[in-house]
Amino acid sequence: MPKRISPTTSEHPTHIAGNSTLGFQSILALSTGPSWRTRGLQAAAKLTNLEIQIPPQPHIHPDLVNAFQSLGPEGIRKPTHGASIAWLAHLDIIKYTVQANMDTVLILEDDVDWDVRIRSQMIRIAQSVRNLTHYPNDDINNPAITTHESETAPYGRDWEVLWIGHCGEYWEDHYETVLYDDPTACPHSDYIGWAKGYIERIPDRRRAVYWSANPVCSFAYALSREGARKVLELLGGAQGEAFDVSMMMACKGKKIKCISVVPEVVHQYFPDQSFGVTSNVDIGNGKEAGAKEADFEGVMGSTENILESARCRALWEQTCLRKP
Repeated sequence: MPKRISPTTSEHPTHIAGNSTLGFQSILALSTGPSWRTRGLQAAAKLTNLEIQIPPQPHIHPDLVNAFQSLGPEGIRKPTHGASIAWLAHLDIIKYTVQANMDTVLILEDDVDWDVRIRSQMIRIAQSVRNLTHYPNDDINNPAITTHESETAPYGRDWEVLWIGHCGEYWEDHYETVLYDDPTACPHSDYIGWAKGYIERIPDRRRAVYWSANPVCSFAYALSREGARKVLELLGGAQGEAFDVSMMMACKGKKIKCISVVPEVVHQYFPDQSFGVTSNVDIGNGKEAGAKEADFEGVMGSTENILESARCRALWEQTCLRKP
């Protein structure tokens, strides 16, 4: 059976995880520029009072993409052209955090969505991460923890990647897990994705926080300073099929200290399916861009596994949970 730990109820210092940057030094969005993606992101951020920065993304030369795509020995799976562009973009934004000497950062892809209650969700997650990593919770009375540590480490210090937005993750009964009741967690009946069978092993309407096993999709992940350095070192030379898969493999191999949140609290928003909107990766692979933004941007789409969509609430004053 998993180790079921009840998170503490203390408001200090985990309540910092409910601030406008969710307890991280900064929230950065990975984006190629203004579009329906960023406009919806900014509307959701305004509604939930989050401060999200969108750094300009540097141009990636096609020759660099081609070279990156071909790195590694024969016989290993290699990224497509579009996946290589996305991979290099993730590396660029992580380099930006290193150059800025960020202590912690949350990186979002620009088409993501989250629950309108994200700030209270993250406080519970911070409590759970601290319990999972056995980081002292009574910081005020612990002489080993400085005031600065207490004020800047709502999630503790013993993690390197905190994977809060993904499209699926394994879970087994023997995993050391912090489980807690969460009415904002997507119920089993509404959960969509390849990991539904694993999700159904977790008690319904509960959130699980545990050492990562197999998270896929890099919708939203936080990095510590050491985590950023390790990701650049381990993933900077490609040699895999995609950025998220390679980071997952580094987590699985215990080369990086990674923690997953399941069900996820951040997921990709999808424009209305009838318009056939194309992803940036597919466009990078040469696929037609599809419908024009003016045709679909004003029509509500949907988000999987997020009960009270911040995007849809901000733009249409409605929820838009995609049903199975």
